[in-house]
Amino acid sequence: MRETSRERVLAILRGDGGGEVAYDALRQPAVTEVIEGLPLPPDWLRYFRDGDVGYVILWPAAGERDRFGAYVPELPPAAELSCWGVGRLALRTAEGYHAGHRYWHPLARVDTVDGLASYPFPDLCHNTSPEALRTEVTAMRDAGFAVVGQMSQTILETAYLMRGMDELFVDFHQRPEYVHALFAALAERRVRQARMLAAAGVDVLRIGDDIGAQESLMVSLGTYREFIRPYHAAVIAAARDVMPDLPVLYHSDGRITDLLPDLVEIGVTAINPVQPECMDLGETQRDFGNRLSLWGCTPVQSLYAHGVPRAVRRHTRFLLDRLARARGLVVQFTNIIITPNVLRNLRCFFMEFADLQHH
Repeated sequence: MRETSRERVLAILRGDGGGEVAYDALRQPAVTEVIEGLPLPPDWLRYFRDGDVGYVILWPAAGERDRFGAYVPELPPAAELSCWGVGRLALRTAEGYHAGHRYWHPLARVDTVDGLASYPFPDLCHNTSPEALRTEVTAMRDAGFAVVGQMSQTILETAYLMRGMDELFVDFHQRPEYVHALFAALAERRVRQARMLAAAGVDVLRIGDDIGAQESLMVSLGTYREFIRPYHAAVIAAARDVMPDLPVLYHSDGRITDLLPDLVEIGVTAINPVQPECMDLGETQRDFGNRLSLWGCTPVQSLYAHGVPRAVRRHTRFLLDRLARARGLVVQFTNIIITPNVLRNLRCFFMEFADLQHH
C-alpha cells in the first residue's frame, strides 16, 4: 500500500495502482457511530472516519429570496434555495430517514432566450479568493489526502433542476436554441470554476450529470453529442489549459455504458459510482479498464439496502481481491440511504475491508 492517501489515489487514477484500494469516506453521524463501535485499532477507526479523499467546492452563498422570489413564488418558508434559484424541501420516511427532496424550478415559466438573458445566474467564483482556495487545497494535501474539486451537476442536471426535467426534455425537441442558450450560460460559469480549481492545485476534477436511468441513458447519444458533450468538453479543456494532466472524474448514477466512449474522447479518466445494479463491474473493467479508473462500485440500492452480511463480505472480497487487481479501485458509497439494515451491512464492510487489507 502507498505511504499516503494521496499517493494511493493518484496511482489508481494514473492506472498504475494495481492492487491498491482507496476509500472515499461516508461522513454521516450514524455511520460515524457505527465506526466508533468497531473492535479495531484507533488507526483503522480514524481511517474509516476520514478516508483517503477530501473535497473542495466553489459555491456561493444560498440564493436570496428577494433575488429569486419572482421565479419561485410558491416556495414555502421552510424550503432551501440554491444559488441557482432552485428550491428544495427535504422529505423523510415515517421512520425519520432521508427520502429525497421536493423541488421548485425557477425556469419553469421561462422558455425563451430573452427570458434567460435577464435571469440572475450566480457567479460561482465570487465568494472565494484564489489564495484562500489554494490554502485550503494545500492544507488537505499536506494532511495526506487526495483533493477533489467538486463540480458535479455540471450542465444537464443543473439545467433540469432549474427548468424541470419534463420541460427540459421537451425543449430538446421544441426549443433547441433555448437549450443551447441555457447550457452555454451554465458552461460559462463552470469553465471559470474549473480553471480556478485547477489553478488551486486540486488532484482531480469531479464533474458530471445524472444522465443514466436504470437500464439505459436518459437521452439518446445523438442528443448528448449535440447538446451536452460540447459543454462537458469545454469544462474539461478549461481545467486542462491550467493543469494538462489533471485527472477528471465523471459522476452519473444509472447505466452509462453506452456513454463511456464519448467520455473517454473528451478527456474523462475515471467514472463514478459505477452502479452494480446497472453496470456489470467486470465487463466495464474489461472493456474500459485501460482507459478509465473505477470509483464507487458498491451496490447500495440492492445489497446494502436489503442484503445480508454474508453477501456483503463476498462482494467486498470481489472488490478488493479481483476488481482492484488490474489498476486499483476507489471504494465509495454514493447516494446511500441510512437504515438499520444498511448500518449493519456497513459494519460488516468495515470489518471485512480491514481484515483483507491487513492480510
